[in-house]
Amino acid sequence: MVKESRGGGLARSIAIATFLTVALTGGGRIAGSDEVTMFEVSRALLVGQISVPEGATTIGSGGRSVSKNHAGQAVLALPIVAAGEAAARLSGLPEAKQRLASRFVVAFFNAIVVAVLVGVLVTLALALGASSAAAAASAAALVFTTPLWIYAKSFMAEPMQALGLLLAVAGAALARESAGFPAAERRRAEWMSGIGVCLALSAKASMLAPVVIGVLATGLWRERAIRGPLLGLAVALGGHLIYNTARFGNPLESGYGGQASLAAFSTPLLAGLHGLLFSPGKGLAWFAPLAWLAPFGVGAMLRARSHRDAPRNAAAAFVAHGAIAAAIVLLIQSATFQHWGGDGSWGPRYLVPLLPLVLLAVSFALTGASRGRRRVALLLAAGGFVVQLGGVGIYYGVQMRVVGDYPYQLALEHPRFMESSHWNARYSPIAGHWSLLSANLRSHLAGDWPKLDAAGGDARLGVSVEDQRQLWRGIDLWWLYAAYAGVPFEPLAAAALALLAASAWAWVRVRDALVEGESA
Repeated sequence: MVKESRGGGLARSIAIATFLTVALTGGGRIAGSDEVTMFEVSRALLVGQISVPEGATTIGSGGRSVSKNHAGQAVLALPIVAAGEAAARLSGLPEAKQRLASRFVVAFFNAIVVAVLVGVLVTLALALGASSAAAAASAAALVFTTPLWIYAKSFMAEPMQALGLLLAVAGAALARESAGFPAAERRRAEWMSGIGVCLALSAKASMLAPVVIGVLATGLWRERAIRGPLLGLAVALGGHLIYNTARFGNPLESGYGGQASLAAFSTPLLAGLHGLLFSPGKGLAWFAPLAWLAPFGVGAMLRARSHRDAPRNAAAAFVAHGAIAAAIVLLIQSATFQHWGGDGSWGPRYLVPLLPLVLLAVSFALTGASRGRRRVALLLAAGGFVVQLGGVGIYYGVQMRVVGDYPYQLALEHPRFMESSHWNARYSPIAGHWSLLSANLRSHLAGDWPKLDAAGGDARLGVSVEDQRQLWRGIDLWWLYAAYAGVPFEPLAAAALALLAASAWAWVRVRDALVEGESA
């Protein structure tokens, strides 16, 4: 149990460091259509309602405006939404601005989810046999060298889906591997898988096939340890049926209309796969370069099954089985969807739930790796970090508007929808974000900052059209947004510096935990 003890310290340290760093680089805003509507769903649930202001909505029973999205994230976020609403009421701000204050608090919800996610990833990687250094490096890379960093700044459901899929597959694999595991530990793994199934499916019903097939591919059912996943499945599906009934009076009506039918899966498979994996605008290969090492890690995980003297390592093979199955299903499902790019978003949005499993495999690719492979990994991680900095510095909605991709010029189902941004490297969001970030940084250094009049705005964003255009010149950091709105810069800078110092201290603690683990 020594490994588990030191792994717990390392996991906690890296979770705290991740939260502080993501909080420092957060935007403190909820602006996307799906984000705003999910926020409004949670606010409505606080007072026992489900109707929301019009936006990314549809018409439910009784003519009410209701969200098209699933309610899992809105339910999980209820505590932080309640805190945000209370803080807004106590702020003394005008009523029109209180909702923006509440959104500011709720915008850090995914920072918490992602912090939990990296802690879980470290714990699982160590339990399966990865080295401490490889587990920590892969967990940090998951956040800061992949699109997960940008989604950690949002109120979108992808981080919750990612956490759920990781728990579902890895928990099932650990419960499947019976040799050498105490009964209580196996039961914990089984129920961990059930929690993951519930989280992933509650966030998005389209995760049903990847999650179920991923869990079954671990072979968990052979050990009759399927109660946890079955209960998680029942709770998630039951929640959807209850929510559908409340919205539409029909438990089988999801609100997605034609997008929930087979007709919506009209993109040729090879075209969608090319787009999700290699296109300049959405390709996983460029938005998460460390994914190139995942096949080497999967091979190492599969070979671990032969080491019967190390049952925890052998469980890694079952994780690989589940991860491969879930990845194949999710790739086919996403690639054939008419809206495969998941716009507007950053990178391959529909593949974000796979990223923890990908980086788990990378931890095995780095365990005992040669110096050459470690150097390649460092170069790939550096490239991914640079890519994400552009996404962190400029909100993706701004880049889409500046280049004319939004408002959309063509219907989502049109075969040439956002063709240039998806397929032409010259118009890749990676280059576009860095171009905007460079220009905006130069303006800031010259003293030319956006200035917001804060005179109210549209119902969805809460800021005026003119202020929205001003923010095209902004940098997507909450402490700069506050400065743009006229808050004195000195206390904001002090708060940012305090968070920076706390983040640096936390990463030093990660280093210390690694050293302690190696010497134990």
